[in-house]
Amino acid sequence: MKVAIPITTETEISAHFGRSPAFLVFALEDGQILGREVRPNDQAGPGPEPAPAHGQAHAHAHDHSRFVQLLRDCQAVVGRGMGAGARQSLEAEGIAVRVLSAPCSPEEAALLFARGRLEVDAGPTCGGSST
Repeated sequence: MKVAIPITTETEISAHFGRSPAFLVFALEDGQILGREVRPNDQAGPGPEPAPAHGQAHAHAHDHSRFVQLLRDCQAVVGRGMGAGARQSLEAEGIAVRVLSAPCSPEEAALLFARGRLEVDAGPTCGGSST
C-alpha cells in the first residue's frame, strides 16, 4: 500500500494539502515502511500563503485532477488540512483521506493509517474554500 503525506520538509507535515511543496509517499506492508519517495507539488506556489479572513474563500485555485494524477497509485492521503474540493476529488478516485487531529511526523502519520488508527473524520478540513 502507498500513503501520501503532504510535507513542508521531509520531517514536517504541511498544514495545507494544496500548498505543500511536496508529497512524501510511503510504501507500506504489514504495518511497516518499506520505502519512501518525494513527489514535488508543482501547484504549491512560492512562499507561505496568508490565511483567509473568516468566511472568505482562499485566494488561490488548484487543479484537483492534477493532484489525483500525481497520487493515483496511492491508497490514502494523510495530512493536517485539506479543502473540500481536493478531498472530494481524491475520494472520488478511491483514495482515502484522513486529516490528523494532532501533529506527528510523516512516518508516524503513514503508520497510523496503515495500522487502522485514523478515523475517517479525524479532523477538520481547511475552512472557507473548496480548494
